[in-house]
Amino acid sequence: MAEKRKFPRRDLIFYSRVSDGMTGRVLGYLLNITPEGAMILTEKPLEVDWEVELHIELPDELSDLREMVIPARSRWCQADINPEFYDVGFVFLTTTEEYSALILRLVEEFGFR
Repeated sequence: MAEKRKFPRRDLIFYSRVSDGMTGRVLGYLLNITPEGAMILTEKPLEVDWEVELHIELPDELSDLREMVIPARSRWCQADINPEFYDVGFVFLTTTEEYSALILRLVEEFGFR
């Protein structure tokens, strides 16, 4: 299958907490992110094609914002290399130019080299 991403994935060294905006429940932790989507690590599998408002915490050094709020849809869910966890891929439904710039800075400053 051909790679369709405009932005390459880079795992992060800062694992931001990701929550469900409707319930406030912590879903898991951010593994990687692009302006188009994200992958999070969860303790329980999440439903595929689930629409959610993701609340992604930001490091203090990155911005005055505490979090980004981005509507997203889960695209896939699979067991992580550690069998106690799951990896879940999300596509962002909408985002802002400000969030896109923050995401690129987050990857640049906190991405594995």
